[in-house]
Amino acid sequence: MKLDIIFSGVGGQGVVVISDIFCEAALIDGFDAAKAEIHGMAQRGGAIGAHVRIGDKVEAPLIESGKADIVVGFEVLETARALPMLKPKGTVVVNTKYLPPNAALACSGKPLSQEQLLSLIRARAGVVHEIDGFAIAKKLGNMLVVNTVLLGALSALPENPVQEASLKKAMASRLKEKHVEVNLNAFQRGKESVKFR
Repeated sequence: MKLDIIFSGVGGQGVVVISDIFCEAALIDGFDAAKAEIHGMAQRGGAIGAHVRIGDKVEAPLIESGKADIVVGFEVLETARALPMLKPKGTVVVNTKYLPPNAALACSGKPLSQEQLLSLIRARAGVVHEIDGFAIAKKLGNMLVVNTVLLGALSALPENPVQEASLKKAMASRLKEKHVEVNLNAFQRGKESVKFR
């Protein structure tokens, strides 16, 4: 068994935290796990990605281009940028929030719209789960739980072998106690957001 996942977003969205939690849960379940982070600008708003590989035996953390089974995108543009990493007919979980880059706004050319980016994602992936993590987090009264909404969505995928109980245990050990309940609620809402056709 082997599963390769790219987590893609920008600094401040919790990409590192959620990829750490996923790896910890995989270890709880007895899998081998390896992780590498790829940082753009080392600050809030810079591009960041995490390569996560789990399986019976994992020898290296970096995923080759075109080999990722799943891309988990924390916003639309960074998800589109991560598409070259996805294997043919791979799965994408994308938060539909669009954060246009400052550089694109300063350019004379017009950046792609949210819908154009989503169309690119739909055309490239075999399966796309579009999750409005921002709206779910807003309903829960905490905008910092978008990442756990996406973790919940990832937990619902049939290709994910990591047990829900292990993910929740890893969340409880990694997060401050006062934040665990809202994150568990966000996780559940994300799980329920995944629709299979």
